[in-house]
Amino acid sequence: LLVAGGTAGAAAVLYCLLRDESKAKLLAAPAARGVSGDDKKKAPKLQVEHVTKEQVQQILMEIVESQDKMRTHMKILTQELQAKSLAFEGIYKRVRDVQPQDPLERYGLSMMDFDTLLNKYQDDPQVREGIAKIMGIPDVGKGQDKGSSVASGRVVEVHSFMLEELDKLVRHFSMVPNKESYDMKIVTLAAQAVIGAKVEEKFSLTSEDIERAVLKNHETLAKDQEFAKINMKMQQTMAQLMGESPP
Repeated sequence: LLVAGGTAGAAAVLYCLLRDESKAKLLAAPAARGVSGDDKKKAPKLQVEHVTKEQVQQILMEIVESQDKMRTHMKILTQELQAKSLAFEGIYKRVRDVQPQDPLERYGLSMMDFDTLLNKYQDDPQVREGIAKIMGIPDVGKGQDKGSSVASGRVVEVHSFMLEELDKLVRHFSMVPNKESYDMKIVTLAAQAVIGAKVEEKFSLTSEDIERAVLKNHETLAKDQEFAKINMKMQQTMAQLMGESPP
């Protein structure tokens, strides 16, 4: 379920810098650096075959809480980046310092383990609700929904701009000294903040606006060859950033 769920969000790079990585978009993948004393406490390692439905529900709840905390931090950072310039290395440190610990890491579970568990308990209403929350699918038409009024052509234009900015960021990161020491999960979040700030400054659209626009226009975008090319190139560029191919 986690792996399959990655496809829907692949259109909006502001969310998918992490989520689309290896089609595992769901877990904002926090690292164990810069966590608080409480977060550092490890839960007993779980054996997949013995994990109960109630435990899966608890892990899902913890993942949602972790994502909500990180989403708040990212919004603040994105707003700050619109007001003042900050070097990528500084942004990386800011993100690293607020990263909550990955709930799966605390329980000793891999993404594949958790995907197996979600498939096992997929018929449980609470599990399905937790998955929907993690995937972060916005309610189109709810609240201040600027994204629903964005035309498909504008969506393509925004994504083309995001690709340009992502290319610039990858080129910059390729020249960063000791980049091997960087946690790539944090790098992707830092990239999200940088690109999100630039997009919001240029188009006055937040990451939520863009995702709603993608969902509203998904049928048109699915047939748009330019949009498909942009997203393919975006995935290739992200692979470069993650070190999966030479930059």
